Amino acid sequence: MKFRNSLYCLLVVFLIAWPSQSQEKDLPVKVFILGGQSNMDGTGKGEELPEEYLVAPKNSMIWDNKEKKWVTLRTDSFSKRRKYKFGPEVAFTHLLAKKYPNYTIAIIKTSGGGTKLWKHWLPEQNMYKAFLRNINNGLADLDKQNIPYEVCGMLWMQGESDAETLEWANAYEDNLKVLYKDVRLQMDKPELPIVMGRISIGLLRETPWVFDYTEVVQAAQDRVAKADKHVRIINTDKLETLKDNTHFNSESNIWLGHKMGKLMIKEIK
Repeated sequence: MKFRNSLYCLLVVFLIAWPSQSQEKDLPVKVFILGGQSNMDGTGKGEELPEEYLVAPKNSMIWDNKEKKWVTLRTDSFSKRRKYKFGPEVAFTHLLAKKYPNYTIAIIKTSGGGTKLWKHWLPEQNMYKAFLRNINNGLADLDKQNIPYEVCGMLWMQGESDAETLEWANAYEDNLKVLYKDVRLQMDKPELPIVMGRISIGLLRETPWVFDYTEVVQAAQDRVAKADKHVRIINTDKLETLKDNTHFNSESNIWLGHKMGKLMIKEIK
């Protein structure tokens, strides 16, 4: 009788555990889409990455836009102009992979140094077309492999180049709303969480470029975040930059990616 009861208990435990194990294999890949200009490209030096970031999490991957395939997260950016350098995606991915160990964290990043929101990132413009094309290619590959997925959120770090003239800066708020609205429309997620880094006040120091209207763009970004409950904003004013007072250094890229990850986790809970 004792044997029979023990056997029954084991069977119950097995039946309870089995569905969860099966379900774990079918958990959707958590896809995050990243866009922006040079500070999204990433200007952190690969050789300056702390040891904890040198090996990619096993439950992570990043879409190679050129080779059109999913690859292991690397310690350098996929930007043509940023070889051997990394952006916020490294710390972001490590944090999300640790938070969701049973899920695969997938990154699709499209960025271009010096690109302007008004000129390159609005619907039907070149960078935005590339942004959507890279996303669609990555998702189509998952479909081809019969891998379920969910586009969980977007990271945005851009606006420096729109601070060059008052006209561009004044248009930034409306243009950003247009961008966010269309991204959500294309992803079929009207409440898609978006985390953006606000451009740094350091741009008003001596730089190789002219960003006289930085504060106008900052104010526009603040207003967009305040008006949209699914947009989180990060103040980057205290982040250290390279000598050009424009591009974040290695430590700042890690901090920004980690902060983006923390805010995204709050949004997708």
